[in-house]
Amino acid sequence: MTATVAVDFDGVLHSYDKGWHDGSIYGDWKPGAVAALTQLMQQYAVFVHTTRNPKRVARWIERQTGYGIECTTWLPRTWYGRRKPFWNTRGLLLVTDRKLAAIAYIDDRAVRFANWPDALTAVDVEPLVTRESSS
Repeated sequence: MTATVAVDFDGVLHSYDKGWHDGSIYGDWKPGAVAALTQLMQQYAVFVHTTRNPKRVARWIERQTGYGIECTTWLPRTWYGRRKPFWNTRGLLLVTDRKLAAIAYIDDRAVRFANWPDALTAVDVEPLVTRESSS
């Protein structure tokens, strides 16, 4: 089975110049994003996750790359009618508003989890000392 990498859209691939603004996609690619995405797609199944309309994001990516990256927003269904909880197609970029299984998530707003005290500190919350954390 092919391993999958998830990539966030705003702030990772797209410059996010005006923030969410009115939901339209303003701005341009982050420097190096197209080359990095292309490299990832050669080795992994890749999906882009976004809170924006996935079809708009997919069309933006296709147009901005001169149709050099082919996108889909269609997640195949399993034999019992539900959407698959994973993406494993290399060479075709899935754009979705769902969080699917992946070996890594590339996101500008992520906090790497190793333990709760470190995770809380990363978001400016003072960790409480408890029996659980001191044992």
